[in-house]
This record gives sequence, C-alpha cells and structure tokens, in this order.
Amino acid sequence: MTETIPVVEMRNIKKHFGGVQALRGVDLVLHHNEVLGLVGDNAAGKSTLMKILSGAYIPDEGEILIEGKKAHIVNSWDARQQGIEMVYQDLALADNLDVVANVFMGREAVSVNLGPIGIMDEHHMEQETKRLLDRLKIDISSVRFRKI
Repeated sequence: MTETIPVVEMRNIKKHFGGVQALRGVDLVLHHNEVLGLVGDNAAGKSTLMKILSGAYIPDEGEILIEGKKAHIVNSWDARQQGIEMVYQDLALADNLDVVANVFMGREAVSVNLGPIGIMDEHHMEQETKRLLDRLKIDISSVRFRKI
C-alpha cells in the first residue's frame, strides 16, 4: 500500500500568551479529500491552532508541512501563498459590504494595475463568488445584496 503525503501536517505546535499555555504540542494531519472537524470546549485551542495555520499567529514551537514540505508561515500572505485562508466564525464579516466584497476582502482581483493604484475586476470577483457559492450549494438571490 502506498502511503500518501498529507495536504497539511502540523507537528508539536505550541503557543502561549503570557502565562497561559494555549497549545501544548498539538499534532494535526489532513489528507487529500478528507474533511476534518475540530471540536472542543471553549478555550481548548481550536481557534489558536487555525490562526497559526492561517498566519495570524506564529507558533512558539513546532512545524507546519504543506504537501510534505516545511512551510514558513509568519503572516496571512504566506498562508495564502500555500492555498490556506481563514473564514472567521462571525457570520457577518462586514455587514456593510455585499457577498462579493466579503469573499474577496483583502485579496481583491485587479484588472488594471497602475502602480500603487489598481482597478478592481468586479466581473471576475462576482463570477468567482457565484462559482464558490454554487460549489458549496449556497443559494442566495444575489451576491450583490447588502444590508443597509
């Protein structure tokens, strides 16, 4: 039997905040086509572990491997380059923005780049958002709706 390389492997992850030890040597392995649910009590370290994987926190110890290769993730951009992004628990990330703006927040698609200024590719972002929602089987009337 051929052993498959995990998509994500976190080994001996440790994190403390002052005197609070949030993670004490956590291991996590996620294989291709696998769905994993992190379940635990409040303050068990689930969010801290995911924030380390997504680059919001840097672990005090341990290593992260992506497709078997050691990954150096120290910020969300590093994580994004590895194909990792985080959607936080809050159901309304920015309730003053529409669905497209929430999906692409911080990683807006640009159609024309004019140095420090770019023109957003609204059509591309809308189409990609619709594809994502279709794939997740989320049926809404418009991706351009927002609360007022």
